[in-house]
Amino acid sequence: MEIVLKKGKEKKIKNFYLWIFKDEVENFEKVRKEPIQIVDVKSSTGEFLGKAFFNPKSHIVARILTRENEKINADFFKTRIKNAIERRKKLKIKSDAIRLIHAEADEIPGLIVDKFANYLAIQTRIAGIENFKHEIVKILTDTVKISGIYERNDMESRKEEGLEISSGELYGHVPRYVQIEENGLKFIVDLHYGQKTGFYLDQRDNRKKVKELIHKGDRVLDLFCYSGAFSIYCASAGAKVIGVDSDRSATDLARENAKLNQVNDKVTFLTADAFETVEQMANSGEKFDLIIIDPPAMTKTKKGAEGVKWAFHKLILNSLKMLEPGGKLVVSSCAYHISLDILQEAIRFASNDLGKRLRVIDVTFQPEDHPWILQMPETLYLKTIYLEVLR
Repeated sequence: MEIVLKKGKEKKIKNFYLWIFKDEVENFEKVRKEPIQIVDVKSSTGEFLGKAFFNPKSHIVARILTRENEKINADFFKTRIKNAIERRKKLKIKSDAIRLIHAEADEIPGLIVDKFANYLAIQTRIAGIENFKHEIVKILTDTVKISGIYERNDMESRKEEGLEISSGELYGHVPRYVQIEENGLKFIVDLHYGQKTGFYLDQRDNRKKVKELIHKGDRVLDLFCYSGAFSIYCASAGAKVIGVDSDRSATDLARENAKLNQVNDKVTFLTADAFETVEQMANSGEKFDLIIIDPPAMTKTKKGAEGVKWAFHKLILNSLKMLEPGGKLVVSSCAYHISLDILQEAIRFASNDLGKRLRVIDVTFQPEDHPWILQMPETLYLKTIYLEVLR
């Protein structure tokens, strides 16, 4: 089967963009009742543009797999998977937890594979890659020395693809809790029920960078602390830390991680709403040397971006009230629709409201085991701004 693009829509595919939307397909009404499959993508003049996963149920109806006219089978995915893993071997990451496959950025749309010590967590986020799940599991077990693979297909986005939400063992036995090591620190990861695939691997570099900002005796507030990674990095550098998260299972695990790293006397974890807590602390005159704001994605749509900007504004406003000149603020967003410009605007509005002048120390993005494609803005999702209060 083939899908034909409307006139002019072939340009972005030729420029290495990988997604095709319903309104860009000339013959969509003709193919809309066809089953999920692999299709040839052609221009309005009949030029072959590539092969793609096709799913008429999704608003992204096609995702380019290759620009070559080649067979899409187990051997195709074996080559792509091995290439992705070989690239990771060249990275200088001091951890036994790493993202091995990062979907479109590794030329395997919809596939996420994270390695935690001797176990893999896998997500097949779209129907096309779901159809190859068993082949992919076989390739992974043949390629990577592991004891088990756990499926974390519990994300709501699968419903749009016509897929059921599911989780469980795909290979071997995978315990719920697995211990990993990162930059000399140890963390217990909940592979069965933890957020994302169990741990925020994409904040690894930021955790190390934040630790380098710490002076012994600093007071740190870690908002949306999850299982305590940022807090523990700061405490290991000699800071006194308060971590806040509304998820009790996360703060319970954070306390265990603090004990594991022998910093439990330096960290207090509160199971509470971060928005309410930061406002209460600001109103009571609390002061900190460093505040970290790292919420989960608060929107999955462009429509929700404006509301999230003002949510960030509120968090930042109350945080700045507790920072004296020389104090540091770290603001991070993992939502694609919250651009760097939107994040900067929220910070600027909050600082202007308080008459505080801020210096940008640094801006960082996702780490190199979570690569992004220049021609696909959607693959860049993590943005972090480091700031210092000047007055």
